[in-house]
Amino acid sequence: MKAASSAPMAPLASFIRARKAPDEARPETFAILGRVAACLWFTLLTLFYAQPLAAMAHAIHPGDRAFADWAPLVSRVCTLAFFLVQAWLMLARRSPVARSEGLLPVTISLLGTYGVWVIAFLPQATASPAIELLSAAITLLGSLMIILAIAFLGRSFSIAPQARTLITGGPYRIVRHPLYLAEEVAIVGVLIHVAWYAAIPFMLVHLALQIRRMRYEETLLQSVFPEYGDYARRTARLIPGIW
Repeated sequence: MKAASSAPMAPLASFIRARKAPDEARPETFAILGRVAACLWFTLLTLFYAQPLAAMAHAIHPGDRAFADWAPLVSRVCTLAFFLVQAWLMLARRSPVARSEGLLPVTISLLGTYGVWVIAFLPQATASPAIELLSAAITLLGSLMIILAIAFLGRSFSIAPQARTLITGGPYRIVRHPLYLAEEVAIVGVLIHVAWYAAIPFMLVHLALQIRRMRYEETLLQSVFPEYGDYARRTARLIPGIW
């Protein structure tokens, strides 16, 4: 009797599963659209930042060997490489095994990532040649650190708090968030050109967002990877030997 009574229910169960399928597919569809949108964003940034590249290269004379002459050009090339790598990673990265739930973690991550471009609209300060040189050196250092961190992070890169694989090698052996550290170094180099009364509040707000973002990521990684606790205890969060 049980077998006979369950048979008529099979078509109904198939119908219910068919009706649920579109709803279950929506998160994946949104994820794909988000990847494409992020890829287009970083591609547009690459095109925008590449515009003055030819003029900058033309301004450097063959005999110029001073660091101040070629550092801004190298720094911009590093930034362009960073944008291109991010555009590629948006499409090539692995699917996450877990992610932070809720709108707040995503919002904070987006503000921490994209809010930095507000710098272009902040009041600029008059900089001496020595300050220009310092800015170029710091920005170049930060750009190189970013590319190094991205190289080790690879397809595990993400903007919103997501868990793919636990990376502990390379710069991640020194600090748990080398990419954020590199970004802050590069931002300091850029903020040297900004008036202090605008640069200081911007930096404080940006740091607050990034610290909150780190905590979301650490909580997620701790819940997914049991070995993360040992890694966190032996590795500084952002500044070796301090914090």
